[in-house]
Amino acid sequence: MKSAWKSGLTGLLSMGAIGLMLTGCGTSTGNNAGTGDASTITDNQKPQPGGNLTLDLSQAVPDVDPAIGYDTTSSEILYQLYEPLVTYKKNTYQIVGDLAKSYNVSADGLTYTFHLRQGVKFWNNDPMTSKDFVFELERILNPNMKPNPSPGSSFFMDIAGAQAYYNGQAKTISGVSTPDDHTLVIKLVKPESFFLQVLALPFLSAVDPNFVNKVGNAAFNTTQAMGTGPFELVTNNQSQVVLKRNPNYWQKDQYGNQLPYLNQITFNVNANTQLDVMHWEQGETAFLSPWVTGGNGIPTSAFPSIMANPQYSKLVQKQAENSVAYIGLNVSKTLGGKANPLSNIDVRKAIEYAFNDQQIVKLNNGAVLPLNQPLPSGMPGYVQHLSPNATYTFNLAKAKQLLKQAGYAHGLTLTLWDQNTPDARKMDQAFQAMMQQIGITVKINEVSWSDFLAKEMSGDAQMFWGGWSQDFPDPSDFLNTLFNSNQRPQNNNTMYDNAQVDAWLNEAQFMTNQSQRNALYAKVTNQVMADATWVPVYQFTGYYTVQPWVHGFYTSPVMFDPFQYIWIDQNHSS
Repeated sequence: MKSAWKSGLTGLLSMGAIGLMLTGCGTSTGNNAGTGDASTITDNQKPQPGGNLTLDLSQAVPDVDPAIGYDTTSSEILYQLYEPLVTYKKNTYQIVGDLAKSYNVSADGLTYTFHLRQGVKFWNNDPMTSKDFVFELERILNPNMKPNPSPGSSFFMDIAGAQAYYNGQAKTISGVSTPDDHTLVIKLVKPESFFLQVLALPFLSAVDPNFVNKVGNAAFNTTQAMGTGPFELVTNNQSQVVLKRNPNYWQKDQYGNQLPYLNQITFNVNANTQLDVMHWEQGETAFLSPWVTGGNGIPTSAFPSIMANPQYSKLVQKQAENSVAYIGLNVSKTLGGKANPLSNIDVRKAIEYAFNDQQIVKLNNGAVLPLNQPLPSGMPGYVQHLSPNATYTFNLAKAKQLLKQAGYAHGLTLTLWDQNTPDARKMDQAFQAMMQQIGITVKINEVSWSDFLAKEMSGDAQMFWGGWSQDFPDPSDFLNTLFNSNQRPQNNNTMYDNAQVDAWLNEAQFMTNQSQRNALYAKVTNQVMADATWVPVYQFTGYYTVQPWVHGFYTSPVMFDPFQYIWIDQNHSS
């Protein structure tokens, strides 16, 4: 999942946790408690329905169509508007039913049968049925969908008939059927150990076909929405997002109260992180989190003062993340009709040796951890000891030697793309100064979040400050998604193309033996780093500052902010 130097929220995962997480892939499983286990209230007080919440949002929301949204800012909103078949239980990696009340998986791991909740309706009172998921899957697998095709299509290609439908060779997806309005059957061509985790992403959510066809895809992705989620979309523009309570939401808490508790949530788009902190300190906003503020949640400039303040530090919640920040180096031979110096591996390696990760950690006031590979240290498949040719230490002399060897003894100019936020600018300028020491002049293009995503995903950005957060806790989500040549340019934005890496990735994708998969992923990691298409920068830890009058808030190792479970003291409503 993409973000601006990635602020995805994910947690550390042991090999033992994988076994627990995949228990839903047995012969039969299900969960009737609802999403996030709403039956458990951790606050001592009984929840109080009502009240409004205000938050600062670092960037405008580019996509409100679940088939299109694939960045953290959009996902923060999408999870409030739409619901998939399954989700994660509160604070865990355990898959539970969402719009699917229960599900069964065949012994061979190929057939998934979902039994949908009855009586669920869209906000306009249209009933939710199994056919709505088929409609959405057809949208995901339509490469000609206007104005933009879904970036999530590759996640669903292992459904029988998906590739033929995508290629225009079939009018229906043969592996999907709806025996009745409340049953959905999905058949795969190969067992996929993480398929339920894929279904927990927003892509395959229930959408209303009548509404989508009425308003059109362009409006459905920007200003119009129609879901079954706890909140309805009122406004989405460049300055504000407003959500209101869905009065007919299906889920209830342990007291019989219908969720959500809040009447309204207002997100004010504000890229000034100093103002974000001031608004929170003055009690005007409910919380700061990686999802709304970006980065690590607490802006780096305010991190020392907040953590040193006894009044504020006790309100901080901390969550380990499986998410990374990196600088992508485009390996294309030409860009914009001109020769691209980064196609020369010696230039890319010079950049690796000139990069000082300790300086970046210091700039972030110690709130981040250094990184030497695409996988974060908590992810299965992380390589403890990289090969010597895949390891780079800060060495300016070595960097200059490589540049001379590449034919650039007198330097060169490269262009870096990033979003236009204060924290991003600070990182960009630090990288610019590092490269200047070896004779590389870095031109910085800082643009809006939506424009940055468009440039990055076009495969035309020469260098870009990017990031990735797990969509689901499996190394394939990083390595296969970001380095397989079949993912160019939407996900593989560096345009990396290595036939041996592709072969390893394609083999590992469907292996069921985790140790053998990890061995192949280790080969991929070493080769990718030896080819120097990424400069790994750091891995995140998420920090959340939550007002004492906000109740029901919790962090999750994989999900976004839990608005449907949040309630506030009435004297703090606005």
